[in-house]
Amino acid sequence: MSRNNIFKVKQIMRQSYHSWAAFMTHHGANPVRRSALFSVSSSALICGTLIMGSPSDARASALEKKSRQKVSRCHDVQGTGAKIAQTCRKTVASTALSQTSAPTPSLNGDEGSVVDGSTENLHVYGTSRSYTAPAVEAWGKTPVALKDIPHSISVITQQRMEDSNMLTMTDAMRQINGIRVLPGSTANSNFYSRGYQLTTSIDGTPNAAGTLNNASFDLSMYDRIEVMRGSAGLLQGAGGAGGVVNQVTKKPGKDFAASGNATVGSFNNYRADVDLTVPLNRSKTLRFRTADLFQDNDYFYKYAHNRSWQAYGVLEWDITPSTTFLVSHAAQKQNIDAPYYGLPVTTTQTLWYGGRDANPTQPWGYSDYMTQQTIASLTQKLWGDWTVTARGTFYDQSYNTLYNEPWTTINAQTGKLTYEDVGNFPYRGTNTSRSADIYTTGSFRLLHRTHHVLLGFNYNSYDTHVAYGAVTSDAVYSDVSIKNTAVVKKPAAGSITYNAADGAEGTDDNAYQWGFYGQLRLEVIRHLSLILGGRVSRFSEKTRDASPSPEGPWKTTANIHGQLTPYLGTVYQITPNLSWYASYASIFTPSVGRLTYNGDGLTPQQGNQVETGFKGEYFHGRLNFSTALFRMESVNQPVQDPAHTSFYITTGPIRRQGWEAQVDGQIMPGLDVSIGYTYLDTKVSNPKVSDFGGVFSPRHMFKSWVHYNAQQGRLKGLSFGVGLDAYSNLRGSYATTVQGGYMTLDSVIGYRFNKHLKLQLNAYNLTNRYYYERASGVWQLNFPAAPRSFMATLRGTY
Repeated sequence: MSRNNIFKVKQIMRQSYHSWAAFMTHHGANPVRRSALFSVSSSALICGTLIMGSPSDARASALEKKSRQKVSRCHDVQGTGAKIAQTCRKTVASTALSQTSAPTPSLNGDEGSVVDGSTENLHVYGTSRSYTAPAVEAWGKTPVALKDIPHSISVITQQRMEDSNMLTMTDAMRQINGIRVLPGSTANSNFYSRGYQLTTSIDGTPNAAGTLNNASFDLSMYDRIEVMRGSAGLLQGAGGAGGVVNQVTKKPGKDFAASGNATVGSFNNYRADVDLTVPLNRSKTLRFRTADLFQDNDYFYKYAHNRSWQAYGVLEWDITPSTTFLVSHAAQKQNIDAPYYGLPVTTTQTLWYGGRDANPTQPWGYSDYMTQQTIASLTQKLWGDWTVTARGTFYDQSYNTLYNEPWTTINAQTGKLTYEDVGNFPYRGTNTSRSADIYTTGSFRLLHRTHHVLLGFNYNSYDTHVAYGAVTSDAVYSDVSIKNTAVVKKPAAGSITYNAADGAEGTDDNAYQWGFYGQLRLEVIRHLSLILGGRVSRFSEKTRDASPSPEGPWKTTANIHGQLTPYLGTVYQITPNLSWYASYASIFTPSVGRLTYNGDGLTPQQGNQVETGFKGEYFHGRLNFSTALFRMESVNQPVQDPAHTSFYITTGPIRRQGWEAQVDGQIMPGLDVSIGYTYLDTKVSNPKVSDFGGVFSPRHMFKSWVHYNAQQGRLKGLSFGVGLDAYSNLRGSYATTVQGGYMTLDSVIGYRFNKHLKLQLNAYNLTNRYYYERASGVWQLNFPAAPRSFMATLRGTY
């Protein structure tokens, strides 16, 4: 192939990805950069079974009755002061404290999780001291008990984040049962569940920003992360079939509290963050909270460096006893030198194992992001437990990137490759998202039973502009070692332009969706609930050429009216601790952009999911477990066109099925666990993608974390934990790019000096296993995982 043809192919690939990948991510399809992701051949992993005891039904019922009586008294006075709240917490059967030896103040105004007398009406005031939550908001807009939700759900709480020292969304998602993390660059990763991409919501409101191929916010601004696996079309509309990640932001508490962390770690990693909440008036109706950080770090791969800061502030005002207004703003600045996009494959189409510190990007490359997000909401209590909430989210991001991408793959014998100046990739642009959500929730009595209603409307739009610079220089760098790409020089000043006359181009893309949704939870008979739900959606998308190209006319790429997304579920309470559930949900994901070799769009992906399983809640909510069987069927999932690898075709029917199990919480005082296993089997009917495998996900995934706090004696104050993760084979773009099954080991040891001060040391990949976390590209997107590393953190609270 001539140099000109190679250059044209690369240009097509770049534009096809950057003009639509973010939108495919937004709408839940499977964006692929230059090659489809395929996985997984079969490999066995034997998983042990956790056997737990539980109180007898009679005793559990008696305990539950007493708990409800005590909790109801607490709810009569909750919010009237810290002393009353502390008194209630001593008597309520609330979420266990993970560190009973030395409790620390909670910035959420409560160290535990308070649950009222009805399993249908839960109020979560804080889950920072536990590995589980009594209720989540991702499924029904208001807190609903985990065992009352006919869907698989996982929660990453503050305590879990601290013990594992999670700092980014990628850190958190790596620890969630059934989730596959696919790194995209130094700044971002994509997340998959059951072979489909996840969408996101912020405080329950659908939002495109969280899973775009861009820098994401640090975890410091979130109270917890809720992940619902499987189709989430009821509340999300045209979204990913993999599920939804609900990012619950931090809210102010009614009492003063402060905390701060100082961290130092491998690869010159330095970080400081602070979290402060304070009431602004004597009546505590006006409250403020801020969570801010600064970080400066290198990476395990050469040349790359990050310098970033993030500021988050939230103001909450009880205008009247029944009206609450909240507004928050987050800003993040991230400057990355030598951004990393993974390694190329070798000339023999195999993965490179000559050193995971290699970085194809040069030291002069950069990728800079400025991200801002504002959230405003108003909640009005009506009568009884009825409320109406209106929320708006405003997201804006700008970015500027330059690096020289390898022109060839890596020579398998010499480790060398070629760069050319025309391989420089300058681009810059903006991403804008606007979301609105208004809904009402409440209950009513009919036939002597209580039923619950959710009715709402939401809107989400996403606009992006990307400008691709032109390169006028023509230097060639041959025989460059992949371990010394610094010899590739930065193009001369003036040789990179954003002028259309030199070949620079630009695109605009505008997409929006809105819909009406409803959910009705009926108590048909005692202990049996029936959930009926549905959503009617409108979806539209259009694209055009834009600056620096001559501005062109808008072209509609999707225009869908009246798309119905039904939902059906049932939950049966077998005992006060154990429930059985079953659910049906539909899948709807529109195609975005001109993706086929002929320049046409793709047919929308559609399908359905059925799921059934058991959920248990033991030790007064301190321990939750669940098991699930699921089957998903879909058509028209985009995959790489084997005859034209820069373009895409749709598959025929795909059937995915499997089972998963997880347990989270406290088994005994001081002993917290988070253990999960997922099995996924995938079959596709289209013979053109015969090696499709279990796309994006291994057949077997096992994730575990066990943490213990010494309760008494000479070891009191000492804590230690260990995490073991295991995966079966992962197949990449070629039959020869296979990452075999692997296992990793993490650990932590800490000591609490007093109730205000704790020191901990985390270790990652203790066995220093050399493996690829992602293997899916030709010139890039093959990511070796980090080697053994350490991080020490000093935590102070007041």
